Amino acid sequence: MRKLLTAMIIPAACVSLVAQSTGRMQGKVTGKDGKPVPGVVFTISRKEITWTKTLQVDAKGNYMQVGLEPKEFDIEITAPGYQGLKETIKIPLGDTFKKDYVLMTTKEAQELALAQSQANMSESEKKSISGSHAFNTGVEFYNRQEFAEARPHLVQAVEDLRAARKALKEGEDPKPMDNQLAVAERVCGLTLFEVGRKAPVNPEYLKQAMPMLEKAFQANPKDQRLALALAESAKGSGDEAAATKYQAILDALVGPRPELAYNDGVTAFNNGDFETAKKKVDNAIRIDPAFADSYWLKGVVEFSLNNLKAAKEAFKTYLEKAPNGKKAGEVKEFLKELK
Repeated sequence: MRKLLTAMIIPAACVSLVAQSTGRMQGKVTGKDGKPVPGVVFTISRKEITWTKTLQVDAKGNYMQVGLEPKEFDIEITAPGYQGLKETIKIPLGDTFKKDYVLMTTKEAQELALAQSQANMSESEKKSISGSHAFNTGVEFYNRQEFAEARPHLVQAVEDLRAARKALKEGEDPKPMDNQLAVAERVCGLTLFEVGRKAPVNPEYLKQAMPMLEKAFQANPKDQRLALALAESAKGSGDEAAATKYQAILDALVGPRPELAYNDGVTAFNNGDFETAKKKVDNAIRIDPAFADSYWLKGVVEFSLNNLKAAKEAFKTYLEKAPNGKKAGEVKEFLKELK
């Protein structure tokens, strides 16, 4: 009986020795919200030998691996849209390495890094960094001409950079901040203009754009885009004096632009204001007598005012200047009615 008991005990001891020669690891991978992260790739590897394994992470985010040597392992956890994570761990002999990992999205990781970097900064430095971050985000939308998406980021950038400029300590050189702020204000002003002028026109955005555009234009008085934005922003926000001023500046920079006066005439005509439409189209003809479409519009306006003789003369002039123009057929029909 004693021999039999000894024989039974020996295998049990062998199993125990095998179990004690390895270890295992287990835990969970989630996002900051505690929910499983889709598409996780969990890789473990050894430095001293060529050995790599990808662990299975289940639908709840759990992972587990058994039979690992009590050595150091490099782990790497990745997932689409998330900041990757790397770490070196030590598997304990005959025990379990337990650890839960939290992955952050790229945005969350950037925000955390920003907060950590700002911990010991001055107020000016903090605002400068947050303003730069907002500007870089906004300018990506701006470059894709996604102005509505760019607007809140660029408005925030200007606000933060102005606060940073104001918080500079005595003796600090303001020039770098002034240069950065000037760029942000120019881009923000143009963005507000682009968003504000889209139908339906938003006069409030155009008013907000004006001071930034004016400041940028003072620094670059030959910038045609700024002059155009100022002229149209002033017009759209109801500031006739500023609209006249910047339209004159724009005309001086780029030469006569009859199409602008023509477009104003079309707008007035569509609004039923025929007298204003007549003034606008006469101005378009004065600016450039060769611009044929102005004569078509003048003919239509004069016809609407029952000035039939003037309408007939305008239509004839259109055909002289553009006999094969896109409105030639329509003009000929008018002339038949005016015989």
